[in-house]
Amino acid sequence: MKKILSVILCSVLMFTLVACGNSEVTKESSSKPIVKEAPIAADKVETNVASKAEVKTEDIKSREVMLYFSDDQAMNLVGVKRSIENPTAKSIVAELVKGPSAQNEGAGILYATLPADLEILDVVVKENIAYVDFKSNVTEKMKVGSAGDIMAFGSITNTLVLDKELGITKVQFLVEGKKVDAILGHVSTIDPMSENKELIKK
Repeated sequence: MKKILSVILCSVLMFTLVACGNSEVTKESSSKPIVKEAPIAADKVETNVASKAEVKTEDIKSREVMLYFSDDQAMNLVGVKRSIENPTAKSIVAELVKGPSAQNEGAGILYATLPADLEILDVVVKENIAYVDFKSNVTEKMKVGSAGDIMAFGSITNTLVLDKELGITKVQFLVEGKKVDAILGHVSTIDPMSENKELIKK
Protein backbone atom coordinates (compact mmCIF):
# COMPACT_ATOMS: atom_id res chain seq x y z
CA MET A 1 0.00 0.00 0.00
CA LYS A 2 2.79 2.38 0.86
CA LYS A 3 4.48 1.60 -2.44
CA ILE A 4 1.31 2.44 -4.33
CA LEU A 5 0.94 5.76 -2.49
CA SER A 6 4.53 6.68 -3.11
CA VAL A 7 4.15 5.93 -6.82
CA ILE A 8 1.02 8.09 -6.99
CA LEU A 9 2.73 10.96 -5.14
CA CYS A 10 5.73 10.78 -7.44
CA SER A 11 3.47 10.87 -10.48
CA VAL A 12 1.58 13.87 -9.17
CA LEU A 13 4.84 15.64 -8.35
CA MET A 14 6.27 14.98 -11.83
CA PHE A 15 3.08 16.19 -13.47
CA THR A 16 3.13 19.36 -11.40
CA LEU A 17 6.76 20.10 -12.29
CA VAL A 18 6.16 19.56 -16.01
CA ALA A 19 3.09 21.78 -15.96
CA CYS A 20 4.98 24.57 -14.19
CA GLY A 21 7.84 24.32 -16.66
CA ASN A 22 5.48 24.64 -19.65
CA SER A 23 3.73 27.65 -18.14
CA GLU A 24 7.09 29.41 -17.57
CA VAL A 25 8.09 28.76 -21.15
CA THR A 26 4.76 30.09 -22.33
CA LYS A 27 5.07 33.20 -20.15
CA GLU A 28 8.66 33.75 -21.26
CA SER A 29 7.83 33.47 -24.90
CA SER A 30 4.75 35.66 -24.59
CA SER A 31 6.65 38.37 -22.72
CA LYS A 32 9.07 38.95 -25.62
CA PRO A 33 7.87 41.67 -28.04
CA ILE A 34 7.25 40.54 -31.60
CA VAL A 35 9.20 42.72 -34.06
CA LYS A 36 8.00 42.72 -37.65
CA GLU A 37 10.40 43.95 -40.35
CA ALA A 38 8.77 46.41 -42.69
CA PRO A 39 9.21 45.46 -46.36
CA ILE A 40 11.55 47.69 -48.42
CA ALA A 41 9.57 49.89 -50.72
CA ALA A 42 10.23 49.42 -54.44
CA ASP A 43 10.66 53.15 -55.03
CA LYS A 44 13.46 53.28 -52.44
CA VAL A 45 15.32 50.52 -54.24
CA GLU A 46 14.99 52.36 -57.55
CA THR A 47 16.21 55.58 -55.94
CA ASN A 48 19.31 53.86 -54.64
CA VAL A 49 20.04 52.40 -58.06
CA ALA A 50 19.48 55.78 -59.70
CA SER A 51 21.79 57.55 -57.27
CA LYS A 52 24.55 55.09 -58.05
CA ALA A 53 24.02 55.68 -61.76
CA GLU A 54 24.23 59.43 -61.26
CA VAL A 55 27.69 59.10 -59.78
CA LYS A 56 29.03 58.04 -63.16
CA THR A 57 30.19 61.05 -65.16
CA GLU A 58 30.34 61.18 -68.94
CA ASP A 59 33.77 61.09 -70.46
CA ILE A 60 34.82 64.23 -72.27
CA LYS A 61 34.77 63.42 -75.96
CA SER A 62 37.60 64.73 -78.11
CA ARG A 63 38.52 64.02 -81.69
CA GLU A 64 40.90 65.14 -84.38
CA VAL A 65 39.64 67.89 -86.67
CA MET A 66 41.18 68.88 -89.99
CA LEU A 67 41.88 72.62 -90.04
CA TYR A 68 42.85 74.35 -93.29
CA PHE A 69 45.47 77.11 -93.28
CA SER A 70 47.25 78.96 -96.06
CA ASP A 71 50.58 77.87 -97.51
CA ASP A 72 53.48 80.33 -97.71
CA GLN A 73 52.39 81.47 -101.19
CA ALA A 74 48.76 82.21 -100.24
CA MET A 75 47.79 80.01 -103.18
CA ASN A 76 46.62 76.80 -101.51
CA LEU A 77 45.12 75.50 -98.31
CA VAL A 78 46.94 72.85 -96.29
CA GLY A 79 45.10 70.58 -93.89
CA VAL A 80 46.44 70.08 -90.37
CA LYS A 81 44.92 67.77 -87.78
CA ARG A 82 44.24 69.14 -84.31
CA SER A 83 42.63 67.40 -81.34
CA ILE A 84 39.64 69.37 -79.99
CA GLU A 85 37.40 68.57 -77.01
CA ASN A 86 33.70 68.35 -77.89
CA PRO A 87 34.18 70.09 -81.27
CA THR A 88 31.34 72.23 -82.59
CA ALA A 89 31.18 74.52 -85.62
CA LYS A 90 31.81 77.50 -83.35
CA SER A 91 34.77 75.99 -81.49
CA ILE A 92 36.33 74.81 -84.76
CA VAL A 93 36.16 78.31 -86.26
CA ALA A 94 37.72 79.60 -83.04
CA GLU A 95 40.62 77.19 -83.64
CA LEU A 96 41.08 78.64 -87.13
CA VAL A 97 41.29 82.11 -85.59
CA LYS A 98 44.07 80.86 -83.28
CA GLY A 99 46.08 80.02 -86.40
CA PRO A 100 48.51 77.18 -87.10
CA SER A 101 50.79 75.92 -84.36
CA ALA A 102 54.58 76.15 -84.58
CA GLN A 103 54.83 72.42 -85.31
CA ASN A 104 52.68 71.21 -88.16
CA GLU A 105 54.04 67.68 -88.58
CA GLY A 106 55.88 68.25 -91.85
CA ALA A 107 53.15 70.40 -93.41
CA GLY A 108 55.69 73.15 -94.05
CA ILE A 109 55.37 76.80 -93.18
CA LEU A 110 51.71 77.68 -92.78
CA TYR A 111 49.98 81.00 -92.26
CA ALA A 112 46.76 81.94 -90.55
CA THR A 113 43.90 82.85 -92.88
CA LEU A 114 42.17 84.90 -90.17
CA PRO A 115 43.66 87.53 -87.84
CA ALA A 116 44.09 86.47 -84.21
CA ASP A 117 41.95 89.39 -82.97
CA LEU A 118 39.07 88.71 -85.35
CA GLU A 119 35.74 88.89 -83.49
CA ILE A 120 33.15 86.31 -84.48
CA LEU A 121 29.79 86.90 -82.82
CA ASP A 122 28.43 83.41 -83.35
CA VAL A 123 28.41 80.30 -85.50
CA VAL A 124 24.99 78.68 -85.75
CA VAL A 125 24.02 75.61 -87.78
CA LYS A 126 20.49 75.49 -89.20
CA GLU A 127 19.29 72.97 -91.76
CA ASN A 128 22.86 71.92 -92.56
CA ILE A 129 23.98 75.51 -93.20
CA ALA A 130 26.54 77.13 -90.88
CA TYR A 131 25.95 80.84 -90.33
CA VAL A 132 29.24 82.54 -89.44
CA ASP A 133 28.47 85.97 -88.05
CA PHE A 134 31.30 88.54 -88.01
CA LYS A 135 31.39 91.72 -85.98
CA SER A 136 31.03 94.92 -88.00
CA ASN A 137 34.76 95.71 -87.74
CA VAL A 138 35.66 92.65 -89.82
CA THR A 139 36.71 94.83 -92.77
CA GLU A 140 39.14 96.74 -90.56
CA LYS A 141 40.59 93.55 -89.10
CA MET A 142 40.99 91.84 -92.47
CA LYS A 143 42.57 94.27 -94.91
CA VAL A 144 43.63 91.71 -97.48
CA GLY A 145 43.61 91.41 -101.26
CA SER A 146 41.68 89.01 -103.43
CA ALA A 147 44.01 86.10 -102.63
CA GLY A 148 43.57 86.75 -98.91
CA ASP A 149 39.77 86.81 -99.33
CA ILE A 150 39.81 83.46 -101.08
CA MET A 151 42.05 81.92 -98.43
CA ALA A 152 39.95 83.31 -95.56
CA PHE A 153 36.54 82.16 -96.76
CA GLY A 154 37.93 78.96 -98.28
CA SER A 155 39.63 78.08 -95.02
CA ILE A 156 36.42 78.35 -93.00
CA THR A 157 34.17 76.75 -95.61
CA ASN A 158 36.41 73.76 -96.35
CA THR A 159 37.09 73.16 -92.66
CA LEU A 160 33.39 73.09 -91.75
CA VAL A 161 31.92 71.37 -94.81
CA LEU A 162 34.58 68.67 -95.23
CA ASP A 163 34.19 67.65 -91.56
CA LYS A 164 31.45 65.05 -92.04
CA GLU A 165 30.83 64.80 -88.29
CA LEU A 166 29.26 68.27 -88.34
CA GLY A 167 26.80 67.55 -91.16
CA ILE A 168 27.32 70.99 -92.73
CA THR A 169 26.83 71.34 -96.50
CA LYS A 170 27.27 75.12 -96.96
CA VAL A 171 28.45 78.21 -95.08
CA GLN A 172 26.69 81.57 -95.06
CA PHE A 173 28.80 84.53 -93.94
CA LEU A 174 27.09 87.42 -92.14
CA VAL A 175 28.01 90.76 -90.62
CA GLU A 176 26.04 91.61 -87.47
CA GLY A 177 23.39 89.09 -88.56
CA LYS A 178 22.97 90.50 -92.08
CA LYS A 179 24.02 89.30 -95.52
CA VAL A 180 26.58 91.44 -97.35
CA ASP A 181 27.39 91.31 -101.07
CA ALA A 182 31.16 91.08 -100.59
CA ILE A 183 32.28 91.35 -96.99
CA LEU A 184 35.95 91.92 -97.81
CA GLY A 185 35.38 93.46 -101.22
CA HIS A 186 36.61 90.72 -103.55
CA VAL A 187 34.60 87.51 -103.01
CA SER A 188 30.80 87.36 -103.19
CA THR A 189 29.31 86.42 -99.82
CA ILE A 190 25.62 87.05 -100.53
CA ASP A 191 24.87 83.33 -100.97
CA PRO A 192 25.98 80.29 -98.95
CA MET A 193 29.36 78.90 -100.03
CA SER A 194 30.19 75.28 -100.79
CA GLU A 195 33.56 73.63 -100.28
CA ASN A 196 36.30 74.23 -102.83
CA LYS A 197 38.59 71.22 -102.92
CA GLU A 198 40.65 72.79 -105.71
CA LEU A 199 42.15 75.12 -103.11
CA ILE A 200 43.54 72.22 -101.11
CA LYS A 201 47.17 71.40 -101.77
CA LYS A 202 47.64 67.85 -103.03
